[in-house]
Amino acid sequence: MFYRDSRLFEEDDFKLKVGFFHFSSCSGCQVAFLDMFEEAVEILDTVELAYSNMLTKRKEVPHLDVAFVEGAVCIEDRNHARLVRELSEKAKLIVAVGGCASFGGVRRFSRGNQFPQPTHQSFVPITEVELLRGKIKYAIPGCPPNPSLLYSFFLALLEVNEDFLTPFEFMAHSHNACGFDLISEVVNKGFCVGCGTCSTACPARAISTDLESGKPNFTPEICVHCGSCLAACPQSFKPYPQPTYT
Repeated sequence: MFYRDSRLFEEDDFKLKVGFFHFSSCSGCQVAFLDMFEEAVEILDTVELAYSNMLTKRKEVPHLDVAFVEGAVCIEDRNHARLVRELSEKAKLIVAVGGCASFGGVRRFSRGNQFPQPTHQSFVPITEVELLRGKIKYAIPGCPPNPSLLYSFFLALLEVNEDFLTPFEFMAHSHNACGFDLISEVVNKGFCVGCGTCSTACPARAISTDLESGKPNFTPEICVHCGSCLAACPQSFKPYPQPTYT
């Protein structure tokens, strides 16, 4: 894959061509990317924004090094099918951004007080679209992801920081990002410190903090499987190599 070949970065005039794509979602993940750009001035000389439905007027999808994709794919939408085909042909690497793209999120479960419209349509995360499976390397959970996390991920991708990227590679192959993961991967393994970050991060309020124990209570009936709790928890990646980028 291109980003593992450091020879590309030896060229002074090399710029990483990136694009931002939107399927069915609230566009919050792409807005989160916009929020990070004030911090990203220092890397603009190494990155070329080649496509964005919000920032560029370009209609044709160009060939890209990295495509950041938000939203779930509507399996009944012809435009979505066309975009999936273009991404499979023109993107070297795809990063799923946010709960909808990574796990289905609000779009898949039609709950959490954020119902998809129209409600009769069917949605799947891009991580489950067969045509894209070979291209998707990482998934960034959250609803939406924190802009600081997105910026750190961007830097780690540019510098091939494997320690930081490994958990996101794991997320790309996970289909159960929810409060159950928080219980099994953090609480049950003794990593929970009762900070309450998971309950604060949950957009559906499916997680609350027990006042006596300080541990999280999980209500699966309203969970939208966005992965926000697992991404926000400072202890969540303990079973995997820890992010070291600062």
